[in-house]
Amino acid sequence: MMSRLEPLTVPASRQTADNAAQTRLHDVEIILPQSEPPAAAQMICEVFRAANDLFPDSGYRTAVRNLSSQMRAVPAGWKPQTVIFLGGIASRWPLNSGEKASLQRICRQAQRCLFAGSAVFLLPETGINAPVESAVHANFAAAAEEEQLACAPAGTLTASSGRISTAVSSFAALRVLAAFLRADRGPFIADAVCDYLGLTFGPVSEQSKVSLQLRQTAGGDALIVKILDLMQQNLEEPLLIRDIAQQAGVSPRKLERRFQQKARTSPLAAYRKLRIEKARQLLLHTTLPLAEIVAATGFGSRSSLTEWFKREYKTSPQAFRKQYYADRHPAGSMA
Repeated sequence: MMSRLEPLTVPASRQTADNAAQTRLHDVEIILPQSEPPAAAQMICEVFRAANDLFPDSGYRTAVRNLSSQMRAVPAGWKPQTVIFLGGIASRWPLNSGEKASLQRICRQAQRCLFAGSAVFLLPETGINAPVESAVHANFAAAAEEEQLACAPAGTLTASSGRISTAVSSFAALRVLAAFLRADRGPFIADAVCDYLGLTFGPVSEQSKVSLQLRQTAGGDALIVKILDLMQQNLEEPLLIRDIAQQAGVSPRKLERRFQQKARTSPLAAYRKLRIEKARQLLLHTTLPLAEIVAATGFGSRSSLTEWFKREYKTSPQAFRKQYYADRHPAGSMA
């Protein structure tokens, strides 16, 4: 792992010099806060790397930079097609006066910009005059309201307005990247990349073993099915049970009784089990670091995810992933 921020480039494709000129190069710049290491952008880079590996003429060329010294070395004619400002979900993105000038220059020149996590607080400093409705992580909701950001409704994971997109976290940003791929290269390539990386978005209850089992136990009860679908659609930022009940048009008490009577469990326990199952799927089918899996499943902390994961699978998330890959690639086996 690199200890200091350096440009991290994803090759446009594995091709010869003769056909390289025919590739439609698409420059993607990932901008990190000064304190973040390049590894923080690895998950985003992986999407474009997968597109290049699966479809050699995709032509994505990706670099990781920050807003200070690295941006001063950029050529005057630099006009990236896509810029991604990748902030965390734990603390604000600090911005000094010198970085503000770089930020405004980038936003003027880029064809489209994505602001993820704490990067939404950069929006008022970009020089963009039109108000942009932003997807804001729950951790920043109070601060965003104080600063009078135009916030999308609570629970909104991504939002787009013209050439500006926002996402509540780097994991939610993958949804926006899927949309970018669809716009750039068509739905077939976008879907193939998502399948390759094990990414699924939207209602996916039919792919959940936990959901299927609960539906079967409940005998297909319409209210239980509706609630499970709501839960499946809100794994990253879990809703409160009272909010789920309100969306379903019932009281929290009635919801609790129906789950106990029909599904033989509480709605809170069912919700948690769905999130643990999602964590398991991400451990098996992606290379996401544990911190991103924590964010993607709404557990709030590594210790919380580890505690509940151990209760369900009798091992830690790290040990579970390690054993899975050891079983798939035993020592001495041929790749």
